[in-house]
Amino acid sequence: MKTPSFALLATVLSLSLFQGATRAQTPSAETTPLPAAEPSPTRAPSKLLYKPPSGAGNIPTRVSGGARGSSTDASLLALVPDHAALTTQAQPSLFWFQSKAAKAKIEMTLIEPKKAKPLLALTSEQANKAGIHRVKLANYKVELRSDVSYEWVVAIVPDAENRSKDVIAKGVIKRIKTPPELADKIEHAGDVDRAAIYAQAGIWYDALEAISNAIDASPDDASLRAQRASLLKQVGLPEAAATEKKPPAAKSH
Repeated sequence: MKTPSFALLATVLSLSLFQGATRAQTPSAETTPLPAAEPSPTRAPSKLLYKPPSGAGNIPTRVSGGARGSSTDASLLALVPDHAALTTQAQPSLFWFQSKAAKAKIEMTLIEPKKAKPLLALTSEQANKAGIHRVKLANYKVELRSDVSYEWVVAIVPDAENRSKDVIAKGVIKRIKTPPELADKIEHAGDVDRAAIYAQAGIWYDALEAISNAIDASPDDASLRAQRASLLKQVGLPEAAATEKKPPAAKSH
């Protein structure tokens, strides 16, 4: 079955211009100058501290792939904790890391339990971009059902005739309902605060997506990249975290 091709999407920054009208005032002898307004204190950005959800268990679910006698020495990492990680979104993003460019095809598949046909299957003839990659399920009109554990797989395919040489990474994602105690907190929070709230609540995919959205909006902000690097290190992904010192942001598909 032919799978749809996907292309890299360029990050677009939106700038809003605000104009304010001023009104001239005529001073009078009785008028006393107003004291200068004190600058409001700058609030330190929220720290991202990931707390695994209760019931995550000790069964490893993350698979990371390295070259196994193939023509490529690239490795793949699913950017997930080593347990069934959570999202509250029907259409979240999936992230992985590729260590080096590879002259090979790359495939990404999302699998629903007990379904013969993948929920999503993407392919590209060129795995020629190293770094952090992102697939937005909303771009493909794919929705996750609640309380279902889906497996997703990324594979570099150096030899289509010999799939044993594939470099593979896997992760698991499960959608849950937004906990009532989080609903009010995240409603008016910015991306960084939202990422911190989700991380503390053990909702991995939403935390990673929120901080990545902030990076997409401000790709030159080193502090945001440091936040994402910290989040990745906390779940045992130091190789991916190390690349945060080297822009650009996650490549979207």
